[in-house]
Amino acid sequence: MAKAELVPALISEGFTDVFMWVLTAYFTVGVFMNAISRSKPERFVMTPVALVLAVLFLLLSLG
Repeated sequence: MAKAELVPALISEGFTDVFMWVLTAYFTVGVFMNAISRSKPERFVMTPVALVLAVLFLLLSLG
């Protein structure tokens, strides 16, 4: 939340930067894992959700 400047930074900016990149990678992996799932609802619902999250976290990480 500090990265999005919604609340004052309570932890160091370096930690926040690393954590944002870790979450970006996590959601990016989630896109691929949901896409190869055998479950149709997971493929059709959760893949786009994970993609949106990955893109949003990427934008926050770059910003």
